[in-house]
Amino acid sequence: MKKSSVVFELTDGEIRAFWFSDPTGPFSIKQGKSSTSVKFDSIPIPTGIIEQGNVRNERVLIGSLSTYRSQLPGDNQKAYLAISLQQGFIRAYSLPWLSKRDRTSAVALLVDEEISISRSDLLYDFLVISEEKHIGSRILLGATRQSILVQYVSIFEQAGFKVSGINFAFSVLGQTLKLKPNEDVLYLQGESGCFQMALFRGEVPEIVRILPPPLTEELNCCERVQIEEGEKEIRRFLLYYKTQQTDLDLKRLVWSGDLVTEKLAQRLVTSNHFSLAEPLRLMCVPDSWQKLLEEYPSRSEVVMGYGQLILAHHPVLNLWSQPTWVKNIKRRYLRLAFLTGAILVIGTILWITLEQTSVSLKQEVQLLSRQGSEIEERAKVQEALETTWNTLQMRREKVGEALTEVQTLSGLEIKIEQVAYKQGSMLLSGISIDASNVQTLIHTLRTMGWEQPVLTSYKLTSLNKVEFSISTKRNVAH
Repeated sequence: MKKSSVVFELTDGEIRAFWFSDPTGPFSIKQGKSSTSVKFDSIPIPTGIIEQGNVRNERVLIGSLSTYRSQLPGDNQKAYLAISLQQGFIRAYSLPWLSKRDRTSAVALLVDEEISISRSDLLYDFLVISEEKHIGSRILLGATRQSILVQYVSIFEQAGFKVSGINFAFSVLGQTLKLKPNEDVLYLQGESGCFQMALFRGEVPEIVRILPPPLTEELNCCERVQIEEGEKEIRRFLLYYKTQQTDLDLKRLVWSGDLVTEKLAQRLVTSNHFSLAEPLRLMCVPDSWQKLLEEYPSRSEVVMGYGQLILAHHPVLNLWSQPTWVKNIKRRYLRLAFLTGAILVIGTILWITLEQTSVSLKQEVQLLSRQGSEIEERAKVQEALETTWNTLQMRREKVGEALTEVQTLSGLEIKIEQVAYKQGSMLLSGISIDASNVQTLIHTLRTMGWEQPVLTSYKLTSLNKVEFSISTKRNVAH
C-alpha cells in the first residue's frame, strides 16, 4: 500500500494493527465511500510479555514485531500507538481564556501541580476541547512516564516501524464516540468472559476497570455466571463512584464484544441501571472499514477510530510530540549547521579563487600599465617627431620661397651672385653699382622677415662697383 500508515493497539494478549492508505486527495469519510485499501491484523504475543502497559520482555516483543514486519512490503510507514491508560493520566480542566503561548505556559504549571510523576520522567500533551474567546477554554490533558514511551518507540523502531504519534486507547474512544461535553457514558468491552469498562464524562475517560473471568471449577464458564458476576462488579463500581461524584448522571451504556457482552448490557438496562444500551459504532466510515468492524467486533474499534481521526486531521493527544519536536529542532539545526558549513566552504573556495584571480589580474594590470606607459611615451615621441617634421617641412617650403624671393631682388643696379642658406642663416654676396643700393637691399631683407642683416664684407672695385656680402637670419614665424 502506497503512503500507508498503521495504528497499533497494545494489549496484554495481542497487538492489533490497522493499515490504511493516505489518499492523495481529500478523504471522503463524511460520504462513507473511499478507495482507501485497509487491513486488520492481530499479532499474538505470549502471556506476560506485556502486563498492565509495561513491557516485561523486550527481546520477545521485538522478535514478534520483526517477524510481522518482514512479511510486509514497503518501508518507512508512519506508525501510531494506542496504549493502555493503566500507566497514564488523563483529565479535563477548565481554564480562563489565554493566548496560545500563555496557554502552553499555564498547562506546564498545571502539570507540575496535578501530576505526581517526576518531571524528568514525564511526557504530556493537551488539546483544546472547547473554547470561548476572552471567556474560557476546556482542555484535555494526558501524561505518562517517558521511560515507558521510550521503551515502546525503541521496540517498534528496532522492528522497522517509525513511530509518529502515541495516544491512550480510551482517549481515542472518547473522541470516536462523539460525546457531548457534559454527557456521562459507561463503555463496556467484553471478550472470552473478561470485561473491561470505562466511565466517560464527555470525551474524558474518568476511570477504567478490568473485570477478570469469574472463578469456577468448570473448564468453560457458562454465560449465566459470567453475566451475573459482571453485573455484580458493575453495580459495585457504580455504587462507589456515585458516592464520589454526586452529579453523575449515567443513563447511556455503549458496549462492544461478543454475545455475552451484549446480553450483559441488556440485563443492565432491564435492571434499571441504564436507560439505553447500544453497540459501539464508528460513524461515517467507508464501506471497506465497516466490513472490518463487523468482522472483528470489540477488537478493531480503537485502531480504526484512531485511523479515522488521523485521516480527518482531527486534533488528538500525541504523547510523543515533545521528543518529536526536539528531534525535529535538532535535525533543523543540523541542516542549518551543514548549510552554514557548506556556504562557508564554498565562500572560502570562491575567496581563494577570486584572490588568485585578483593577483593574476593585478600582475596583468601592472604589465599593461607599463606597456601603456611605454606606448604613451612612444606616442608622445612620435607626435613630437611628427610635429618637428611638419615644422621642418613648413620651414623648408617657406625658406625655399624666401630664398627664391631673395633671388628676385637681383636686377640692373644690384646683382646677387650667390645665396647660401644653412641652419637658419643666409649668406648673400653680390655686386652693386653704388653703396646706396646695398643699403636698400639690407632694408628690403628686413621687410621680408630676415633678421639682423649684417654687411660682412665690402669692396670697391676699379670699375667703381661695390662687391659685398651680407649675413642674416630667418625669423621662425616667417
